[in-house]
Amino acid sequence: MEENQYILQANPHLTFNVNTQIKEQLKWLIGIGQMEAGDLLPSASQLADELELNRNTVNWVYTQLRNEGLVTMQKGFGTQITGGVETKQLMEQRKPMQQLLNATMKEASALGFDLQAFFMAGLAYSLLQPPNPVGKLRILLVECSGHDHPFYRQHIERATEGEVETFFLNDSSTTDESVREAALRCDVIVTTMNHAEEAKALFASFDSKVIVIGATIETSLLLDIAKLKQDTHVAFVCLGKIGGEWMANRVREAGINQLHFETMGLNEHERLNEAVPSLDKIYASAAVFQELQQMFPEKTELFPMKLEESSKNLLQELAMHPDVKGGRA
Repeated sequence: MEENQYILQANPHLTFNVNTQIKEQLKWLIGIGQMEAGDLLPSASQLADELELNRNTVNWVYTQLRNEGLVTMQKGFGTQITGGVETKQLMEQRKPMQQLLNATMKEASALGFDLQAFFMAGLAYSLLQPPNPVGKLRILLVECSGHDHPFYRQHIERATEGEVETFFLNDSSTTDESVREAALRCDVIVTTMNHAEEAKALFASFDSKVIVIGATIETSLLLDIAKLKQDTHVAFVCLGKIGGEWMANRVREAGINQLHFETMGLNEHERLNEAVPSLDKIYASAAVFQELQQMFPEKTELFPMKLEESSKNLLQELAMHPDVKGGRA
């Protein structure tokens, strides 16, 4: 870890929100080695108190960092920096950036420029430059945090090789300003069938294409579930209860009704622990499977999802025709 100590700040007078300010500062601390793999971030309450912010703001920041693969979040263990590929890539990018920015700030200060005004002007100036034709497609995934959003994100990234940001519809810190900023950062919006109308309404005033994709489950899983005995007690678990309900509904739609269903989210720790002794099986989405298997190895099975063929085709078209700004699917 480097010797220099950096202090997080939240400046309400800047023209981009404090959520983004805190997230990007933390990415800098991770990227330059000020915070290392295995280090714990302050609790959401502690950091919110230190910065005089709402706790939901810090929770949003930590969730975004988790979605980018930079931290893990576990109840009782805190928010911990990972040592995975995403963290290593961030360090490879940010360390040379730091050298360039330090030199630029030194020169700008010597010329008497206010640094924040200088860099805000620089950001605006960068927008005046011709777009880079080889730049990656910027995709906004609009979902709710209770569904298996990592599944959709991974498939979108794989099909398009684009840069994907996740925007949560049920985030308490969602505001008109955060919606506007998210729309301006992306070339295209991708959402799921569960939230198609909500997403289109939310981003209706912006010139961004909205593409709707969907997922289904493996036929082999339905066959296995159909073979379970009458009144077998099973739970469908995702990141949130709404995701568990989606899983259970796919099974009901297949005409499988002989089971006693429970639906819950991994965030319902107390309820899950209370239910486990009476459960015969736990079907876990990919987002929570590893953790649940470690906790309840004898009962947990993967609930495999797959992207619908029509959705694959839509994403492949995005990769082939990246000039999608404007219009709406």
